[in-house]
Amino acid sequence: MAIRHNKFDFTEFSRKSGHSSPVYSGLFRIAGISKKRKTRELNIWSIASFALAGIGLVLVLQSLSYLSAANNASTEILGAATSAYSQLSDAGDNLLNQNFHSAKGLFVSAQNNIRLAQEKLSGFALLRFLAPRAQSADHLLSGASNLAQAGDKLSQALALFEEFKISSEGAATEGMMEKISANRELLSQAKKLVDRASVQFNSVDAVPADYQDTLKAGKQQVKQLSSLLGQLIGLEDLYLGFCAAGPHTYLVVFQNYDEARATGGFIGTYGVLKITSGKINSFKISSVYDLDGQIIERIAAPGPFQPAIKNWGMRDANWFADFPTSASKLLHLFELGGETADGLIAATPQTFEQLLGLTGPIEMSQYNVTLTRENFQQTVQFQTSVDYDRALNQPKKFLADFAPVFLNRLSNLGQAQWLDLFQTLQNNLNQKQILLYSKTAPLQNRIESLGFAGKISQTEFDYLAIVNSNLGGTKTDLSVSQSANLASKILSDGSVLNTLTIDRDNRALENNKDFLRVLVPSGSQLVSAQGFDPYDFYRSESEGMKTDPDLAAWDQGKMNSDVFVRSESGKTEFSGWLETKAGERRSITLVYILPFKVNRVYSLLLQKQGGSKPFDFSQTVNASSKTIEWISDDSVKFINGVLFKSASASDDFWGMVIK
Repeated sequence: MAIRHNKFDFTEFSRKSGHSSPVYSGLFRIAGISKKRKTRELNIWSIASFALAGIGLVLVLQSLSYLSAANNASTEILGAATSAYSQLSDAGDNLLNQNFHSAKGLFVSAQNNIRLAQEKLSGFALLRFLAPRAQSADHLLSGASNLAQAGDKLSQALALFEEFKISSEGAATEGMMEKISANRELLSQAKKLVDRASVQFNSVDAVPADYQDTLKAGKQQVKQLSSLLGQLIGLEDLYLGFCAAGPHTYLVVFQNYDEARATGGFIGTYGVLKITSGKINSFKISSVYDLDGQIIERIAAPGPFQPAIKNWGMRDANWFADFPTSASKLLHLFELGGETADGLIAATPQTFEQLLGLTGPIEMSQYNVTLTRENFQQTVQFQTSVDYDRALNQPKKFLADFAPVFLNRLSNLGQAQWLDLFQTLQNNLNQKQILLYSKTAPLQNRIESLGFAGKISQTEFDYLAIVNSNLGGTKTDLSVSQSANLASKILSDGSVLNTLTIDRDNRALENNKDFLRVLVPSGSQLVSAQGFDPYDFYRSESEGMKTDPDLAAWDQGKMNSDVFVRSESGKTEFSGWLETKAGERRSITLVYILPFKVNRVYSLLLQKQGGSKPFDFSQTVNASSKTIEWISDDSVKFINGVLFKSASASDDFWGMVIK
């Protein structure tokens, strides 16, 4: 049976869990090197093919040769195991086709056949104790039994989709919160059973050579299934947290990534979402300038905006690369405008473009416009910035009229498309096109542990984040391509010299004025910088206005070769200006020394800027005379060094061990 690759991808975050931010420390332990895996894309419908993870039953057929003296018992064990394998396979097909009731029955039948095989095998306890293959058969049967039980629980959990309904007013299923809670419990039980299966499969040590690759693939599949279930549980935790009992208000900001800002893009539009237990009471969309006009308290804007823009408004409050920090500023300014919110949701146009791929084109007849996946960004930008009623002066009315129509179209999606909908939302969360923040500490911790918070992570070794902010007022970033190369050299004393080159190619018809920030490990020392424009430094201050304390702290630092060296979010930051004219290509180079020395381990965490386009990234590490003992899967070894490449669609991580 071939492994199916279908719709619903989830990302495995094998970081240190249970922390307030993903910490990539201790990723390798020299005594028994344990590698924490980087971001992986998983497929939800691998749960359909996870019958393959019961591949142990195939191995049982080969591992019963020690029973040759007991032909009758051997035949019965083989027959039961073969039937169970067939039932697991059919159950997987039924899950794929969303026939949850039939899948449940097949999983139960598989359990019964596995139980029969186990009972027959128990009659040969002495041989099972003496023969390695018999021990392996016992472990494989036990693991397959756990998987069959997990499939039963999973069938019940996924059956929720048969009664899941939404409307333009939100959740329409009666008792939705209770059903989600019950569903979460079923998924938790399934995950525990899958983890037990993993323990059993990992105890197998005597397998015929022809089946070793099969067993290895089965083990990996069980591991992925466990991670997938953990992600599903996490998403349900988020739903239960955001839609907890009682009324809640959430600030929704729409970040235009064609005018890049630190967490995604310029905020020209915002919404106020009011819900009660998952039901939408109201969703009002307005221009950010309407709210900024209501803020009486005057706060000085960040230094790079000065002196042209003196006053800090919500439109520019997503200034800090760490989204929780920016989110707290947005909510503070929202309160100064007269309202309070329990949390914040940020989204870029990509999310709506991909959802339009599910709903199909949406006609806005009053505007003589039909919105599609292909024209959404351009059309909305034109309707809200150029072609609006100047007398009415409501540039965001187009989006306000679009929202209820869009929600109604989503509510009319067929059951077969629900998994596509969740797939789309999950992808955008993974790629930081959707970012979440909650004032409630437990919920915020859960958001961060799932990797949906846009938080700047702390790491024990090397780190890099490239953050662009378009301060020229032009919407050009979708036409700017960026690439980066990091050349790292491990010196004889273990010091690491990094040379970072960033190239930007502007294919737009207007100039792109970028305030570029490079975040590296705290304590890194800048050696040289080339290619930046002259830096006119201004503090985040303006006469007669308050100074934000976080901006005041961010102002602290010193100039070095048109680059300002400061601290942000626990990192050393090199920042400077880079204006790329229409049709021009610009490059900058930073040379810096890391604050630590490499003894045995080197690793790099590359964090994606929220809402940004992916860019090509490559790194070479020259290990000089040191011996490379181990490298992570996505890197390539060459003479005295390692090459790593990333598309930077999401956070990425790799590492190596040397001596």
